Amino acid sequence: MTPLDSLPLLGVWLATFLFAAAVSLFSSGFAVFFERVATRFRIFDVEVPADQLRHERRAYLRFLLLLATCATPFLGLGWIRFGAEGPLAIAWTFAAIWTGFEIYYYALHRGLHTKPLYRFHAYHHESRVTTGWTGQSLSFVEALGWIAGLLVIPALLGLLTPLCWEGFLLYFVANTFVNVAGHANVELNPISARSATWLAHPWLYHSLHHARFRNHYSFASTFMDRLFGTEWKDWRELHGRVMAGDALPILNERGASER
Repeated sequence: MTPLDSLPLLGVWLATFLFAAAVSLFSSGFAVFFERVATRFRIFDVEVPADQLRHERRAYLRFLLLLATCATPFLGLGWIRFGAEGPLAIAWTFAAIWTGFEIYYYALHRGLHTKPLYRFHAYHHESRVTTGWTGQSLSFVEALGWIAGLLVIPALLGLLTPLCWEGFLLYFVANTFVNVAGHANVELNPISARSATWLAHPWLYHSLHHARFRNHYSFASTFMDRLFGTEWKDWRELHGRVMAGDALPILNERGASER
């Protein structure tokens, strides 16, 4: 059972849209705020093109509308099976979806960088210097791929055992925050130790992907890049520079190990 079970499908759509929009706008507001106040930790000291924010915000709204539309049958018609309850159920639901999405996203993202599919990913890469609006600035096709990860993975897991509604919502909030706020052009994660970044990488990690186009295909962690050899060798060196207040002056800046 979920709070949406008693709503008509239109009510499910509206509730989903409002919730997703609130989480997304909070995440964007967080990113924009720290871009302005934490300038000492700016990642790239490169100007954002004047029309980039308009371009990103249009796609951002399209993503939210598409997400609500796609999520409505999954949440309103019971395509995701819920029923587990309690703290342990919250934890394993979150962990299962997190793991599934990390593996799925790496495969999706790396596939989108192949020649036949890159045309669907090029829209996102128009943002060379990322902002708090870049995360959901996706083409229609890529947005569908992203949303599929958020909905189909829980639906498949639900075929094995009922999921916890609260764990599902918690993962959605975390996913949105990492995606949206994590595209800010400022580094707020001081940790770059390899043992810690298996599960959560600094924000510079993905910024380098936008600047260089290749490698760093992972979402929130680094384990898939490490397993498949798509991790840049110099990212920890550059992270140290940024944390010391030395913003990277150009997009193709390289550390000593990549020169």
